[in-house]
Amino acid sequence: MSRATRGKVVVLGDRETLPLFKSAGFMTIEAYSQSQALSIISRLQSSSDIALIIVLKHILDNEEEFKAKTADSSIPVFVLPTLRSPGEPIDVNKLLAKALGL
Repeated sequence: MSRATRGKVVVLGDRETLPLFKSAGFMTIEAYSQSQALSIISRLQSSSDIALIIVLKHILDNEEEFKAKTADSSIPVFVLPTLRSPGEPIDVNKLLAKALGL
């Protein structure tokens, strides 16, 4: 049986945001910075019952650096944008062109 079919989902985030995920049945761990999140992910690598780690984007300082440091993780790590994370500009024309295959 693969890790994904039998494992837990762990959410890393701040105390104010985690209760929503906990009420949905996810395992939650408090983290308030990118370095804390990286340390927790490092410790979780030896766990065989975790299928996915979700990190709330607003606790990260540099998302690209974080993704680079977790790219070789044995457990998939997903950065979830939140309302508290800074917005990113969207180029609607570019998205439409991509959707249309242009």
